Amino acid sequence: MEKLNKTEDVALYLQSGALTQPFLSKEFVYEKVMPDLKHKHKDEKSAHFLESIYLWIHANVKYCADKEIQKLKFMRTAQEIWESKKASGCTDFAILYATFARQLNIPTTLLHTAEYDWLQKLKNSKDCDRHFGHSFCECYFNGEWVLVGPTSKHIERSYTSQKIQLSHPVGGKNVFVPYFRGLVLGKRQDTKAHNKMMDELCIALER
Repeated sequence: MEKLNKTEDVALYLQSGALTQPFLSKEFVYEKVMPDLKHKHKDEKSAHFLESIYLWIHANVKYCADKEIQKLKFMRTAQEIWESKKASGCTDFAILYATFARQLNIPTTLLHTAEYDWLQKLKNSKDCDRHFGHSFCECYFNGEWVLVGPTSKHIERSYTSQKIQLSHPVGGKNVFVPYFRGLVLGKRQDTKAHNKMMDELCIALER
């Protein structure tokens, strides 16, 4: 990812999409995020503003394995996820994170990735009915792009944007390949439609 040197480049990554429309005031979000940062500074602990955002999200929204919530995966707006207080998985957490980070003037992408071993099976036409991937956000903070895992509550300050090797595993895996990087996830889609899109985009990736 290239550095953002122009005002218009920064503004590009602050745009909202259909699923990431702000629904709380910027002032409210800031006031809720800041206490965590202040407490850590007071206790002389390591603190990062990007970390405080996802900690606030997790204090209000929890993962839910309930079938009715899982049916809504890839279907809900940030507001709908927030008001339900239940997330279907990593995409929901990434949608919330991107919404709030952009409100706080942090340029942010939504990043869909495929787990590396699963991707190799797909490319070799092996049985890949089950889909394995993870959703992240990329934030431009203090002059550099940082990879944020809103679900796993982790930040990678040094990473390769085309093949991500995490310093800690997610679901037992630590190598992920981006197949979609953008401002928005587009329209609401059910899991079947999302998986079809994932297959098409992943197959199109260079080996």
